[in-house]
Amino acid sequence: MEEYEYSFEVKDLKPYIEYCLKNDYKLKSASKQKRVLYRNQNKTLARITYEETDGKVSRKLDFKDDKLNDSDLIIRRETLPIEFEDEKAVFSILEFLNYKEDNSLIRERQNYEKNGVKFEIDSYIFPRKTYVVAIEGDKQQVDKVYEIIKEFER
Repeated sequence: MEEYEYSFEVKDLKPYIEYCLKNDYKLKSASKQKRVLYRNQNKTLARITYEETDGKVSRKLDFKDDKLNDSDLIIRRETLPIEFEDEKAVFSILEFLNYKEDNSLIRERQNYEKNGVKFEIDSYIFPRKTYVVAIEGDKQQVDKVYEIIKEFER
């Protein structure tokens, strides 16, 4: 499936959280995540995400195209995440497919959703302290929201 997403670094998350709350977006989840990225020469990423929500930790594996650019808009293929228990089997699969560990990150994430638009509001802890906002979902809806919030101070 194809992902349609605007993603950008910001100085402060507060205006984006306020926008979500004032416009009836629902907080779907708040979690702490550790994500380990693996790269392959075929220009794809494998990602293992350890997500802690309400004291429970889940492990998920997904894949996406390894293409970034300087634009806020990123359109790329991605898989649905697979939740797993057996790390040894997952590492075996990644090794078989020639994925090599590249880097990792730790962040706190809040997910807000409304009408096919998902806000991912991230506070990165590692490798460096930074804030990132991503908006993804239906192209027409996401474009409308982006036109409003692109004027917020970054």
